[in-house]
Order: sequence, then C-alpha cells, then structure tokens
Amino acid sequence: MSTKSLVQSGIILVIIIIIFIIYIFFFLNKDQEIINNSKINTDVDNRIVDLKYNAIDEDGNSYVIESKSGKVSEKDKNILILKEVIGIIKIKGSEDVIILSDFAEYNKMTFDTYFYDNVKLTSEGHSIISDILFMNYIDKNINIENNVVYEGYNNKLLADMIQIDLVSKFSKIYMLGKEDKVKVELKQNGSN
Repeated sequence: MSTKSLVQSGIILVIIIIIFIIYIFFFLNKDQEIINNSKINTDVDNRIVDLKYNAIDEDGNSYVIESKSGKVSEKDKNILILKEVIGIIKIKGSEDVIILSDFAEYNKMTFDTYFYDNVKLTSEGHSIISDILFMNYIDKNINIENNVVYEGYNNKLLADMIQIDLVSKFSKIYMLGKEDKVKVELKQNGSN
C-alpha cells in the first residue's frame, strides 16, 4: 500500500472513532435520562390535584366531594385517599349538610365516604365535631364517632356516637359503655 492510501485509511479510522465516541457520550446518556424521567412521571401520575366528584340520585339528592389532593389506594383502585376534604350533601326538603376533614377515603363506585381527622359537620344552626364520620350514600345515613361534640340551639352534647338519617332527619345520640351517660349542657339566654 502506498503512503497516501495509508494516511487516508488512518484519517477514516480516526473519524469513525470520533463519531463512535460522540454517539456513546451524547446519545446513549440521553436514552437513559428518558427512561429515568418516565419512572418519575409514573410516580406522580398516582397523585390527583383539585379533585371534585358529583353524584345525583334518582330523587334529585346530590353529593359533592372536593379535595385539594389525593391518590388512588394501593389496596383498592376504587378508593381514593383524599386530603383537605369538603363534602356537601343536598337532600330535597332539607338544609345542606357540609362536612370538612383533613382526610377521607372515598369509594368511586358506591360514593360512601369515610372522613377522619378534624371532622366537622355543619347544617343550619348545628355543628358536630368528631374524629371519624362515615357516610353511607345509598342509605343516606351518617355515623359520627369518637370524641363527638354537638353544639346547636343553646345545647352542647358530648357523646361517643351519633347516627343521623338524612332523609327522615332522625338522630340517635348515645355512649358505647352501658354505664356511661351522654353529657348535656343547656344554655339559657346565652349563659349556663
């Protein structure tokens, strides 16, 4: 081989090596970054922001639940774990019932909701604070438990549990222990 061909072959070999190094250095690292980004995105996709569900039954009663954020339960894909929750229940012929809590578990299929941590229920002149509140949407029943404090119309009640039928407006207030009594404070003219 002549010197000229040898030099040309050497230049071509150097160009191929440079192209190979550029490919490995720039393009292979970018492919790995894309794979890492897709992993991050799948983790974020489980989080829901500014959630709002609205359910209306055949009688025209409605239930709206809103949340600042939440995620799908790992145990059941129909359950949403919600944070900073507001529930609004509108029963025909009744005042709206508003439920606030730090957290809730909402069933997307049955609309049943388990509210917990700093639960507060309010409705025209009535206020109930508790640790736990469970709403059965189909039966229109609410069970309120643990450290229950009811205030309304110059009354204050301390109890273990309150059950409310939202349609009939019938409420049942009681203690879980047979010997325990519901504590009642009646205020007259704004004072005890």
